[in-house]
Amino acid sequence: MTSEAVHAEVSWRKAVAHLKEAAAQDADASPMAVIHSSYYAMFHAARAVLFKATGDAPKRHDSVIQQFGLLARDLDEAMRASGRAFNAAKDDRNAADYDEAVLSSPEDARESLRSARDFLTVCDARHGFGLSLLRDS
Repeated sequence: MTSEAVHAEVSWRKAVAHLKEAAAQDADASPMAVIHSSYYAMFHAARAVLFKATGDAPKRHDSVIQQFGLLARDLDEAMRASGRAFNAAKDDRNAADYDEAVLSSPEDARESLRSARDFLTVCDARHGFGLSLLRDS
């Protein structure tokens, strides 16, 4: 297995682990934790896609979002929508973590989790990472 394939697999496994963490949290009791873990599921899934599609992936969040968006813009509408959802998830996570004026709601958390599940599902459909890992989340 090439190092790019290993990096893609490890990134995908991290994505699934974060998705499972998000799903295991109680959105009513810990909405910020759900939002945080949902975003990180998307972040690692995007890195897995980049490793698989290009052989490399940046580590900085804004760079991952930018490169994923550039890759997705030339693909189908589901991937373009996923790119927009990933960017929105970053904004939601930043607001939940750092914005004193924002208090995330349980519904915000549930929406973040839905977005993360959809994102990983689209990434898997396009790049074949192993959706079976998602079935328990």
